[in-house]
Amino acid sequence: MLGKMSSILAKYLTQGDRVIVGVSGGPDSTALLDFLVQYSKSLQIFLIVAHVNHGIRGKAGDADEKFVCQFAKSYGLPCEVKRVHLAGKTHQEELGRKIRREFFEKLRKKYSARWILTAHTEDDQIETIVFHFLRGSGPAGLAGMEMARGNYLKPFLAIPKSEILKYLKERKLKFRTDATNDDTRYRRNFIRKKILPLLLEANPAFKKNLLRNSALFATVSKWLKKEAQHFLEQHQKSRRLFPLKDYEILPDALKLQVIQEAYCMTKNSSYHLPLVKVNEIFRMLSRRIGNKKIILPGGGVFRLHKGM
Repeated sequence: MLGKMSSILAKYLTQGDRVIVGVSGGPDSTALLDFLVQYSKSLQIFLIVAHVNHGIRGKAGDADEKFVCQFAKSYGLPCEVKRVHLAGKTHQEELGRKIRREFFEKLRKKYSARWILTAHTEDDQIETIVFHFLRGSGPAGLAGMEMARGNYLKPFLAIPKSEILKYLKERKLKFRTDATNDDTRYRRNFIRKKILPLLLEANPAFKKNLLRNSALFATVSKWLKKEAQHFLEQHQKSRRLFPLKDYEILPDALKLQVIQEAYCMTKNSSYHLPLVKVNEIFRMLSRRIGNKKIILPGGGVFRLHKGM
């Protein structure tokens, strides 16, 4: 793990960088922070610890917060904490993810940081791909998470959980355990606890095969994205319009991607439409029925105008 992590970080971190590190207190983020502290000494990288207390686990969550702050203090690092109260609210996973991203981005601007580092592992990558498959995602979803995207860096993404646990043992590091990780009412926990064991029982090479396929989907997804952006750059009459006659001669797979990219460019966002919504728009354009519109999640309307 040590050699692989050093090689990964050397590709992205440079002398004097400021880095926000998301730390929950669990094994993965604890190992990440400890490794970064050792690695940063030679490059004089400035680390800022960020922790979100979601207010779901009561005293246990408060203990996590205290642990992270003390852990950061032991290294002489600043620790920024965001407290929210998600207990009893619906869609806790999605809401928590949104709150974390907003908090991390606020800190990145505050400290003029280059990167936001999170401790997603190879095991998290596998769970994410299975989650996306069950949800009906397209090539981008089946490609899984990118190690580096925008200001986010996930250096553990190629490191299996077993190696991280071994590192913690060798370094004699304590960490916090989140009891909610065993609660299969949460979708990712259900995948980890129920679905993955069955898939591995059916095929012990499942994880290896899945990661190999995800690399292929990533290549396909990047090509489609590039071609779709090129089409829009060449054919958009404005930021919001492109002609149907030019769109119609594209291969179907590229048509779907053009719809995605048109939405992302208009919203100036990396948010992707669900595949079911993309297919709905695709069918509307294929039927050429003028003056129809589709309301989009996340805000906005996709409309077909007569004469376009």
